[in-house]
Amino acid sequence: MSAPEQQAPEPQQPEPEPQPDAQPLPPVPPLPEQPPGPAPVSRWASLSRNAAMAVGAGMGAAAVGLCWMLVALTGTSEAEGGTATKGSQTSPPTAAGQDEKAKDAEETSTPFSTDGTLTVTNAGAGVKIGDVCSGTGGYDDIHLGTQVTVTDADGTLVAMGMLLFGEKTEAGCEFAFTVDDITPGSKFYTVEVSHRGGLTQTEEDLRAGGLAFSLGSD
Repeated sequence: MSAPEQQAPEPQQPEPEPQPDAQPLPPVPPLPEQPPGPAPVSRWASLSRNAAMAVGAGMGAAAVGLCWMLVALTGTSEAEGGTATKGSQTSPPTAAGQDEKAKDAEETSTPFSTDGTLTVTNAGAGVKIGDVCSGTGGYDDIHLGTQVTVTDADGTLVAMGMLLFGEKTEAGCEFAFTVDDITPGSKFYTVEVSHRGGLTQTEEDLRAGGLAFSLGSD
């Protein structure tokens, strides 16, 4: 019998040599500064000239429109405030204007009156001043009740009145008269006492009244 095979002994692992204590790593040097990059390109720079002008015009128009809107709103508020203040003190202007127009229309369509005096100069001889008198001689038709007529521009009789009592004055014998219900709207009027001839007057003159006529010589 053969002798049993002998197994070769396993090689011995060398023991690790002791390592020296770990040293701290040196600091990492700072990275070199990078040069600044190109400046960012503006959006406006990328637009064409015409496009930029169009955009600018649109923005300008919008700004102007906003300003006008603010001005309009401010003016409206002030106007409303002013109207409210006036309304608390007086009637609305529109109503006042309508009342004025209605009044004018009524005045131009409503009959009116006039008054005045007729003096017969040097009449009433021997009569005391302030006493009743009447026309004498060639003026004996001038007395209480003598007719006073008013005709329009067409010669149409539009109103009648009469003389009142005569009163002695330094100038002569003075008669007052009043004529009512004169029809308005004529270009002119003629006022006549008895048959002594008429005197032409405007409607404004008649409405004012205070007419003064005289007969005879000084």
